[in-house]
Amino acid sequence: MHLKGSDAWTLDSTPLVVDRAYCAEIGFTDGRSFCPVRPEGHPQRAACELYAVGLALDTNRPGPTWYFKDGFCTGKPSGCMNSPDNQYQLKIYVSGTFKACARNGVCGDVLADR
Repeated sequence: MHLKGSDAWTLDSTPLVVDRAYCAEIGFTDGRSFCPVRPEGHPQRAACELYAVGLALDTNRPGPTWYFKDGFCTGKPSGCMNSPDNQYQLKIYVSGTFKACARNGVCGDVLADR
C-alpha cells in the first residue's frame, strides 16, 4: 500500500530479484535475499526494470499488467485504474485481490481491504 486517499488507494509494485549474491553485488550489503533490480535512484534502474518486467499488455507502457477479477484495470467501474504517471502503481476503488504480472507471466498478488 503506497497511499490511502478517501476516493482511492494507490498500490505500488517493485520487481524483485531473489538472489542473495546478486543483491550484495548491487549494493545491498545487509544479507537480504530479495532486492529490487537496482537501488532507488540508480541510473540503470528503469532499464533493468523494463528488462525484468517488460511492457504491460493493456497499456504497452513499461511495467506490470494489473488485473482485478481476471480483467484489466480500466477505471472506476472495473474497481481499479492504472496510474497515468507510473505503470508500477495502481489506483484501487474497492477491496479485493489485485494482481501485477510481468510480460513473462510471473505475477504477484496483493489483498487490499479498503
